[in-house]
Amino acid sequence: MSRLSESLVPIAQTAPPGSGGASIIPLVMMVGMVMMFYFVIVALPQRRMLKERQALLDSLKKNDRIITSGGIYGTVVAVDAEQDRVTVRICDEPAVRIQLNVRSVMQILREEKQA
Repeated sequence: MSRLSESLVPIAQTAPPGSGGASIIPLVMMVGMVMMFYFVIVALPQRRMLKERQALLDSLKKNDRIITSGGIYGTVVAVDAEQDRVTVRICDEPAVRIQLNVRSVMQILREEKQA
Protein backbone atom coordinates (compact mmCIF):
# COMPACT_ATOMS: atom_id res chain seq x y z
CA MET A 1 0.00 0.00 0.00
CA SER A 2 1.06 3.45 -0.64
CA ARG A 3 1.34 6.09 1.98
CA LEU A 4 -1.75 7.88 0.67
CA SER A 5 -3.94 4.78 0.90
CA GLU A 6 -2.77 4.08 4.48
CA SER A 7 -3.85 7.55 5.59
CA LEU A 8 -7.36 6.94 4.21
CA VAL A 9 -7.93 3.85 6.38
CA PRO A 10 -10.37 4.73 9.21
CA ILE A 11 -9.03 4.66 12.74
CA ALA A 12 -11.60 2.03 13.85
CA GLN A 13 -10.16 -0.45 11.38
CA THR A 14 -6.64 0.04 12.66
CA ALA A 15 -7.56 -1.07 16.21
CA PRO A 16 -6.46 -4.60 17.04
CA PRO A 17 -9.27 -7.13 16.62
CA GLY A 18 -11.04 -8.21 19.82
CA SER A 19 -9.97 -5.21 21.91
CA GLY A 20 -13.59 -3.99 22.46
CA GLY A 21 -12.43 -1.16 24.73
CA ALA A 22 -14.71 1.43 23.18
CA SER A 23 -17.86 -0.68 23.47
CA ILE A 24 -17.87 -0.85 27.30
CA ILE A 25 -18.28 2.90 27.83
CA PRO A 26 -21.94 3.04 26.68
CA LEU A 27 -22.71 0.02 28.88
CA VAL A 28 -21.20 1.71 31.95
CA MET A 29 -23.13 4.90 31.17
CA MET A 30 -26.41 2.95 30.84
CA VAL A 31 -25.85 1.20 34.18
CA GLY A 32 -25.09 4.55 35.80
CA MET A 33 -28.25 6.11 34.38
CA VAL A 34 -30.38 3.16 35.56
CA MET A 35 -28.94 3.48 39.07
CA MET A 36 -29.58 7.22 39.09
CA PHE A 37 -33.21 6.76 37.99
CA TYR A 38 -33.67 4.06 40.65
CA PHE A 39 -32.54 6.41 43.40
CA VAL A 40 -34.60 9.32 42.10
CA ILE A 41 -37.80 7.36 41.43
CA VAL A 42 -37.74 4.61 44.09
CA ALA A 43 -35.23 5.06 46.91
CA LEU A 44 -35.59 8.75 47.77
CA PRO A 45 -39.42 8.80 47.89
CA GLN A 46 -39.42 5.59 49.93
CA ARG A 47 -36.98 7.08 52.43
CA ARG A 48 -39.15 10.21 52.68
CA MET A 49 -42.28 8.11 53.33
CA LEU A 50 -40.48 6.13 56.05
CA LYS A 51 -39.43 9.35 57.79
CA GLU A 52 -43.00 10.68 57.63
CA ARG A 53 -44.36 7.41 59.02
CA GLN A 54 -41.85 7.42 61.88
CA ALA A 55 -42.77 11.03 62.69
CA LEU A 56 -46.45 10.01 62.74
CA LEU A 57 -45.76 7.16 65.16
CA ASP A 58 -43.56 9.36 67.35
CA SER A 59 -46.32 11.98 67.63
CA LEU A 60 -48.86 9.42 68.89
CA LYS A 61 -50.25 10.45 72.27
CA LYS A 62 -53.15 9.84 74.63
CA ASN A 63 -56.66 10.73 73.36
CA ASP A 64 -55.65 10.65 69.68
CA ARG A 65 -58.26 9.12 67.38
CA ILE A 66 -56.63 6.51 65.16
CA ILE A 67 -57.28 3.95 62.44
CA THR A 68 -55.38 0.65 62.64
CA SER A 69 -54.12 -1.44 59.75
CA GLY A 70 -57.11 -3.74 60.33
CA GLY A 71 -59.54 -0.86 59.87
CA ILE A 72 -60.43 -0.49 63.54
CA TYR A 73 -61.27 3.02 64.73
CA GLY A 74 -60.33 3.84 68.28
CA THR A 75 -58.96 6.28 70.82
CA VAL A 76 -55.49 5.93 72.30
CA VAL A 77 -55.56 5.29 76.04
CA ALA A 78 -51.85 4.70 76.66
CA VAL A 79 -48.60 4.55 74.68
CA ASP A 80 -45.72 2.33 75.87
CA ALA A 81 -42.74 3.41 73.75
CA GLU A 82 -40.35 0.94 75.37
CA GLN A 83 -42.37 -2.08 74.28
CA ASP A 84 -43.76 -0.52 71.07
CA ARG A 85 -47.27 -1.05 72.39
CA VAL A 86 -50.35 1.14 72.34
CA THR A 87 -53.61 0.58 74.22
CA VAL A 88 -56.69 1.61 72.26
CA ARG A 89 -60.29 2.02 73.45
CA ILE A 90 -62.61 0.92 70.66
CA CYS A 91 -65.96 1.18 72.43
CA ASP A 92 -67.28 3.24 75.34
CA GLU A 93 -70.11 0.97 76.48
CA PRO A 94 -68.72 -1.35 77.81
CA ALA A 95 -65.18 0.00 77.81
CA VAL A 96 -63.44 -2.31 75.35
CA ARG A 97 -59.67 -1.91 75.13
CA ILE A 98 -57.14 -3.69 72.98
CA GLN A 99 -53.36 -3.60 72.93
CA LEU A 100 -51.67 -3.20 69.56
CA ASN A 101 -48.18 -2.89 68.21
CA VAL A 102 -47.45 0.78 67.48
CA ARG A 103 -46.64 -0.07 63.85
CA SER A 104 -50.23 -1.21 63.29
CA VAL A 105 -51.43 2.40 63.60
CA MET A 106 -51.99 3.60 60.04
CA GLN A 107 -53.46 7.05 60.51
CA ILE A 108 -54.10 9.61 63.22
CA LEU A 109 -57.44 11.35 62.76
CA ARG A 110 -56.99 14.99 63.58
CA GLU A 111 -59.85 17.39 63.26
CA GLU A 112 -58.97 20.41 61.18
CA LYS A 113 -59.81 23.66 62.92
CA GLN A 114 -62.25 25.68 60.88
CA ALA A 115 -61.95 29.44 60.84
